[in-house]
Amino acid sequence: MNIAPLSHVATILLACESFILLLIPAVIIGGSAYGVRWLRRKLPPLFVQARKVLALFKLYVERGGAAAVAPIIAADAAAAQLRAWWDYVAGLVREGK
Repeated sequence: MNIAPLSHVATILLACESFILLLIPAVIIGGSAYGVRWLRRKLPPLFVQARKVLALFKLYVERGGAAAVAPIIAADAAAAQLRAWWDYVAGLVREGK
């Protein structure tokens, strides 16, 4: 019985398995490279659009914050005026005694 042809078949099968196992990382690396190239082409216009949306969002947040804090600032200013008036009147009363 001649064993040489079986070793050739085993070598061919091993080469096919190795090719398939090396093809998987090659496809992943190639797909990643293609994806990065595609993203570099598509992202700059999207960044411009994202900046516009974020600027509008920032404007709304600033307006909302100003509207939410305005009553608190007004109340603090009124309390400061009342304190100043009260201190002035208390000073006049103390000087009069």
